[in-house]
Amino acid sequence: MMTSFESIGATGAILMVNAFDPQIPTSKIFLEAIQKNNLPHVVLGNKMDLVNPDEFSQLEAELGCKVMPMSLLTRQNTDHLSESLKKTFPEQARISVLGIFNTGKTSLIAHLTGKALKISNMPGTTLEFEEHDWGNRVLIDSVGQLIDVNRPFMVGYDFTGLDQPDLMFEHALRQEAEGILSSIRSAKAGFLSALELLADCIAQGGKIVITGAGASALVAEEIAGQFYETGITCLPVTNAMSQANPVSFAKGVAEEEGGLARYVVSMASPNDVVIGVSASGGTGFVYEALRLARIKGAKTIALTENKDTPLGANADVIIKSSAKPEGPSSTRVQTAHLCIGHTLVCTLAAMRGLTGEESVNFMMPEHIATKKMGIK
Repeated sequence: MMTSFESIGATGAILMVNAFDPQIPTSKIFLEAIQKNNLPHVVLGNKMDLVNPDEFSQLEAELGCKVMPMSLLTRQNTDHLSESLKKTFPEQARISVLGIFNTGKTSLIAHLTGKALKISNMPGTTLEFEEHDWGNRVLIDSVGQLIDVNRPFMVGYDFTGLDQPDLMFEHALRQEAEGILSSIRSAKAGFLSALELLADCIAQGGKIVITGAGASALVAEEIAGQFYETGITCLPVTNAMSQANPVSFAKGVAEEEGGLARYVVSMASPNDVVIGVSASGGTGFVYEALRLARIKGAKTIALTENKDTPLGANADVIIKSSAKPEGPSSTRVQTAHLCIGHTLVCTLAAMRGLTGEESVNFMMPEHIATKKMGIK
């Protein structure tokens, strides 16, 4: 994967890593690009206040390099940060600040320059390269994704070097499988916690409400359908609007993110679980629905590629996929989330002792007498 060092004229790089959600495959791609371009660099591990020393040591081991621990929020290890960086990067240096979104790239620049910059935990706050003067040097803020728009359809698969449909087919399916396999480690702990939470909900007679937007809406609807096949009530409420249209038509309740979030949560009670599906973790009505659900007393689960986001912040349990290092908009993330959802449903069914015959009965058509069409 190539980054845009040439276009911005970078002579050095700072790689920001989110210690709470390091996304090692992506961070490694950034690091390899820096090393390939022979740039002097420093790796900063931000948000050290959210992890323990063992987790930080594991981060260093997996990245294979020294990482400077710090926290821009709590100001841990930041007293001499400016002086340390100036020793690495001489005057006139053009320093590219790299990393995925929510690693603290803009926060670092604000800390060093004293500027009041727009900072949030929302993915996509910085959408273009921005230059900032700092001590006779230039800090270059960057976008937190690795999609190269000059490559063939990078938002789905990297088909670079492939010009035959049969090769594209094989490559795409392998990438889908790799996305699932790479999610095993990151998703396992959250999966087991979600399993326990859902089992308690079902045992107490509660139901599940699941929501998402776009491709994640399709994932949510598929998971809901599978739950129904095992005898569990799961209500999908998404921005497809099929559920909200009657109310929206009359009252306009679902025309905005906040209104749709309230409509989602109107389906939930304190005994229920609300699941939010969002690859980025920044879909407005989805994370707002989880926030409102918690206020209502319901438990919440996030199924996402990025846990240090508004969605993750409003979830009791986070199931994190690791399907696409280049960025969240991907068929691979959708496939991984579908697989995780199917596994969740089937594991719960097995834990409940559901037999195949019982499951089939939930899917059989039920014939009920009704009037002939046209007869009032």
